[in-house]
Amino acid sequence: METLLIQADAKINLELKILEKRSDGYHQIEGIYQSVDLSDFLFFEKTKEDMFIGAINCPASEEIILKAKQILEKSINKKLPCLIHLHKAIPIAAGMGGGSADAAATLIGLNELYQLNLSKEKLAEIGLKIGTDIIFLLYGGTCRVEGIGERVTPIKKEVSKFFVIFRPHKRLESRRMYQLYDETGKNFFTLAREICPDIGILEEKIKQFQIKEFGLSGKGPTIFCGVEKYELAKKISECYPSFNGDIFICQPTEKAIHIINL
Repeated sequence: METLLIQADAKINLELKILEKRSDGYHQIEGIYQSVDLSDFLFFEKTKEDMFIGAINCPASEEIILKAKQILEKSINKKLPCLIHLHKAIPIAAGMGGGSADAAATLIGLNELYQLNLSKEKLAEIGLKIGTDIIFLLYGGTCRVEGIGERVTPIKKEVSKFFVIFRPHKRLESRRMYQLYDETGKNFFTLAREICPDIGILEEKIKQFQIKEFGLSGKGPTIFCGVEKYELAKKISECYPSFNGDIFICQPTEKAIHIINL
């Protein structure tokens, strides 16, 4: 295999509870995560020298895709030269796991491209060195997530057929949100509402509809609501014409990483 295309799906947090803070600075959590079909695409091609092109939003030293590749190479003590072309659609710093999805796709993509035959458990062990959301995104679907994100258990749960996703044009960094949580004791929804007033307005707009699920994804600022019919999803997506952000209508997926045959 010389080339490979991977679809990497975003996630939303149907439930998220922050528990105690550990001595290493991480927080224990309990939550239910769901993958949805808002996706990045990563193209991989074997080459003699590394090349990374596409939607590059930060210095190479901070790019999670390159970090995932380097940690994988170090874990197997082998170089995996390739071209990686990223087409990005998942918003960054939005609580939807966009960077983690790309890192998970990189681990799975290189494992497939170079036929490393690493198990998903081994990839998860490597992924934990990069970021905790990566573990869920290696699996996807509907999962209970515990610990610091490393304990992922697929579950059967009835979820909405459609999710309307509102992402304000406001980036919220995870580290800062956990810091504010520690300082104030306020949950992420309250903090996100204070930082991004559009969220409070959006709540009032959505109250007029009968919806099945409504919440904040991760540390925000993304808001989602779940409904059963596309027509209702469309109406909700149009309820706040002056909303300063992006609006998506998505469906749940049964896994987060999809290998597409070229």
